[in-house]
Amino acid sequence: MEERPQFSVGYETLVGDVGVVVLVGEIDIYSAPEFKEVLVNGIEGGARKIIVDLSQVTFIDSTALGVLVSGAKRVRPRNGNLDIVCTDENIIRIFEITGLDRIFGIYPSRGEAVKAAVP
Repeated sequence: MEERPQFSVGYETLVGDVGVVVLVGEIDIYSAPEFKEVLVNGIEGGARKIIVDLSQVTFIDSTALGVLVSGAKRVRPRNGNLDIVCTDENIIRIFEITGLDRIFGIYPSRGEAVKAAVP
């Protein structure tokens, strides 16, 4: 049996209404439900500005993209937004091909994403 790559998801509250979801490994149909739970809990906990840190992610599938889109839809009515930290050219290309790069702000570092989220 093939061993599943290591996956982890965590959540950090930065300042006020800014939350960061930190993902590591592959986000696919198996790990996406855990990602969604952490994301939704952060939003329900009061975060209006969400930063999803994909800098340690090696793979995402359509299920993961669906979680990101649903997260963006949840924060919009609260005048919020969802931004992404990503340096992997292949993953960035997926956002470009699907047109999702027009929905999310995509930043090369967490620092830049935080700077955009906290005026």
